[in-house]
Amino acid sequence: MSENCYGHPADRRSFMLGMVTAFCECVAGGCKRLALSPPLSRSDYRLYGAEAEKIIEKHGLRHYHEENKDRPDDGRFEWILIAGKQETIDQYLALRVRGLSPAESLGPFSELLSYNPAESIHTGYDAWRDYFPEG
Repeated sequence: MSENCYGHPADRRSFMLGMVTAFCECVAGGCKRLALSPPLSRSDYRLYGAEAEKIIEKHGLRHYHEENKDRPDDGRFEWILIAGKQETIDQYLALRVRGLSPAESLGPFSELLSYNPAESIHTGYDAWRDYFPEG
């Protein structure tokens, strides 16, 4: 088990749900149109998904569970979309139907995620891919 910055064992549940709460605040406060929860393994989703969705709903937001079935089983992770409006989730799903995936590139999703590509340095799943490369 890893340690947090205070030298205490890191609690994965608290970390995941804390990230969901922070992203909810960004969406509810109007800073982002859409946020993606931290990447969740299938077991993470089984353990924390229902709690995460309750947090999202308590913020008055909408959610969608993205299973990423287009990813190989051995490298698959999931996430929960967090949005203020259903139309934002529908726009995300329209990009996915076109074969685009945030797991591959955030570029096509920049506008929905409220990223400014001209000023972005390293965001979201781009950092995740660098720290946890596949295979």
